[in-house]
Amino acid sequence: MRSLKTYNSEIQLDERGFLRIAFNDTDDEIEFDEIKQQIDACYIISEGKPIPVLIDVRNGKKNLSPEARNYAGKQNPYKHLKLAEALLINSFPQRLMANFFIKFNKHHHPSKVFTREEAAVKWLLQHAK
Repeated sequence: MRSLKTYNSEIQLDERGFLRIAFNDTDDEIEFDEIKQQIDACYIISEGKPIPVLIDVRNGKKNLSPEARNYAGKQNPYKHLKLAEALLINSFPQRLMANFFIKFNKHHHPSKVFTREEAAVKWLLQHAK
């Protein structure tokens, strides 16, 4: 399994055919440089190929700075490579933030919020090529 670690996360290519981004257990706000590093790592691991993405934010509070949020949502140069995006959460405030992020950024790929990893993976695999 290929993987890369960034300051705030670990990105892995799951053998079932999706990228898994697991955020570290920290309450630090994620800044532009950190989200850019993470997005670049995803591109490297996926070898620039379209792929479904599982984002696990269950550990800690993951606030993005306004610049990081804008880059992750609207300015991401690789956003066309996401076939689908599953956000894995474990609290009501995380659900509110995740749903806001999805609606605010109007993704061109399917996006959904989950509390159970098995359901998120099953859904993602339906979107794998």
